[in-house]
Amino acid sequence: MLRSKLANLTSLLVAFVVLSGSTVFAATAATPNASNGSASDNGLKVSPVRSDVTINAGTTQAVQVTVTNVTSSVSSYDILVNDFTASSDESGQPQILLDATKYAPSHSLKRLVGTIPGVTLQPGESKNVRVPIVVPKSYAAGGYYGAIRFAPHTSDNADAKNVTLSASVGSLVLVTVPGNINEQLTVASLDVREAVDANQVDTPRTVFFDGKDINGVVRFQNSGDVQEQPFGKITLKNWRGKVLGTYEVNNTTPRGNVLPESIRKFSLPLKDVGGFGKYTMVGNFGYGNKGQLITASTTFYVIPVLTIVLALGLIALVLYLIFGLPRTIKWYNRRVVSRANSRNR
Repeated sequence: MLRSKLANLTSLLVAFVVLSGSTVFAATAATPNASNGSASDNGLKVSPVRSDVTINAGTTQAVQVTVTNVTSSVSSYDILVNDFTASSDESGQPQILLDATKYAPSHSLKRLVGTIPGVTLQPGESKNVRVPIVVPKSYAAGGYYGAIRFAPHTSDNADAKNVTLSASVGSLVLVTVPGNINEQLTVASLDVREAVDANQVDTPRTVFFDGKDINGVVRFQNSGDVQEQPFGKITLKNWRGKVLGTYEVNNTTPRGNVLPESIRKFSLPLKDVGGFGKYTMVGNFGYGNKGQLITASTTFYVIPVLTIVLALGLIALVLYLIFGLPRTIKWYNRRVVSRANSRNR
């Protein structure tokens, strides 16, 4: 149970590092003191958060990661290599495979990196850690990726009861092996959704009651064998074709990756949607070494509640004039005739 909690906590922390997009990340964790079992502060700063490198098959290249002890005590860290896969929620958050015996089913970086000795850092000390990546000559062209994690060192002989939940930080490494690479990125969908909280499910919609809190969502599907960094613009137009706004997609530094065999979505707040009307969203995107282009479009409507109520009222009135009024007139005429006949008698 304890190991399971530790794995979940570590995975979340490493994933946060990736999503933050910063170049430096610091974390503080509680680690056991071997002498008395008490916890002491243990913090580490790692840079860069992500490295994108190209390595030819049959060669070796080292990636350098800088680590800094940001605490006032001597700290030791184990250096671990883990593969990761795309998360199922399409957010781009990596799913770290923390089991030391497991590898990603494909695109594994862990198989290309050997054991890396741990480091001991004095207070405030920084060290450059060299991560050698060996790509065999027979390796297929494509993308390979994993996480280099720094976890507080725990003695193999330590009492398991004294092991506390420890945090780790990491640096992602994404390798491209040149060659006959299949680059195939498509737009799985381009749609419009209401902005919701993290705990709510966002689903595509066509009709909205107002133009507030609306997101344009593009989902890219990577069917190739290398990670892609799509980019481009979404243009919002009204029913007359007038451009209301333009929105950049995946314009962070560095750009987010869409991993092979996965779908990743990007959400953009549409701040230029007005009131009642028909709107069109057009996306033009690029990706790959050759500047491949893909396009998509979708239409949605903003119909305020008052407009709906008035429209329903108008429809009801028309239906009454067509069907109800003639019946009312006939009923009235029969009643008048009936009264007249009664008086004549």
